[in-house]
Amino acid sequence: MKKTLLTFLLFISFTNFNAQTKAERNFGSWYYIYGTHKISTNWSILTGFEEHNYQTLKNYNLVLYTVTANYKLSKKFTTTLGYMYLDIDKTFDEDIDPNTIENRHYEQISYKFSLLNLPFDHRVRVEHRHLNTLGNNSLIHRVRYRLRTKISLNNTFYLTASNESFLNFKGNLYAENRFYSALGIKASKNIALEIGYLGHYISDLHLDRLQFGIFFNTDLRKKAKI
Repeated sequence: MKKTLLTFLLFISFTNFNAQTKAERNFGSWYYIYGTHKISTNWSILTGFEEHNYQTLKNYNLVLYTVTANYKLSKKFTTTLGYMYLDIDKTFDEDIDPNTIENRHYEQISYKFSLLNLPFDHRVRVEHRHLNTLGNNSLIHRVRYRLRTKISLNNTFYLTASNESFLNFKGNLYAENRFYSALGIKASKNIALEIGYLGHYISDLHLDRLQFGIFFNTDLRKKAKI
């Protein structure tokens, strides 16, 4: 009986592995750097760059550039207007097909709160995605909701975790979800590093991704010393 059960479990595991796509069988990687630049008491600008790979350190998926304007309504509420430019290769294997170019605009609001003495934040974003592939243009609207927390371990290390769901206005309503957990390192007062794991569900694919991030802050209000 035990041998039969073991054989059955091995068969199921082998079948599931073969049913996976190449993108699912490979551990991909995302690299990113984000800077927050304070320009007044309530206004700040965020700049960012990301590179996503289908495999660790290789096999290009996309690059992303972003800039946002952020206004702090209160200690808890922040509103944002943002723009992204993306160059996307949608195929795992090498091909000669042109990439998809996306120009994305979005509106966002975030809210900070505490629960069980832990800091949390809600983030709701509405996106308008202008896609162009071989001259074929399309416009897709969607909404994203993220819940995130961050736990300080000491003056240097912290843990962070988040879950973000994506809802389309048309077509497949629930097409994407991202769960992220990471260890953070405060390299200095204005620089932090993160290394973590991203579980990415998208278009019926379940992808595993390593994430490496750099975050830094600048204060442009400070006057240069003469």
